Amino acid sequence: MKRATVIALFMVLVIVAVISLEIQYDSYDYIGYSPTNNAGVGVVHANFANALGSYKGPYVIIYVTGQQWHWDFYPHGKIYTNLTVVPVDEPVVFVIHSVDVFHEFFVQSATSNFSIFNFGAEAVPGYYSYIVLVFPKPGIYHVACAEYCGTAAVGLGHSWLVGTIIATANYTYALQLTGGVAPVGTWAPYSVSGVGVGGY
Repeated sequence: MKRATVIALFMVLVIVAVISLEIQYDSYDYIGYSPTNNAGVGVVHANFANALGSYKGPYVIIYVTGQQWHWDFYPHGKIYTNLTVVPVDEPVVFVIHSVDVFHEFFVQSATSNFSIFNFGAEAVPGYYSYIVLVFPKPGIYHVACAEYCGTAAVGLGHSWLVGTIIATANYTYALQLTGGVAPVGTWAPYSVSGVGVGGY
């Protein structure tokens, strides 16, 4: 092959690689949350500022640590394993990472045959990912690991990596569940729909 042909093929490969990277990056982290069209809901972000974008309204933050074989949720009066509480119809920023292997923090609605809510984000050692989720109505939402993360010496291992998110507008109930420590941020249920803003 002539040198010019090799250089041309190399340049084509470089261009394809750059375009592929840009497409992947754009689908991973493209726009912050917007309550008018839910842009950014269910999109995994590389940093906190991108997750919220230009949104200035109320939100809460839940820190999630995946490990073999449970989810730890913060902040609470103590570390809560496999259980947390969030306001209904308000943006919740989940800050997700892992302390051991790759996991996937996957949330499913427990109502309507899982048709309302179905979304996940990678939990990666040494890396944080951010997702904004709005829980549309009060209820129980299941958390599972959607990426095989190993087998335990005793028990089921990966299958045990499950949890529960309770979405509620009741602030007193939320404090009871979390040992008296509310999530970071402003608890303002129904701030997205505007119905009962700030109601507890």
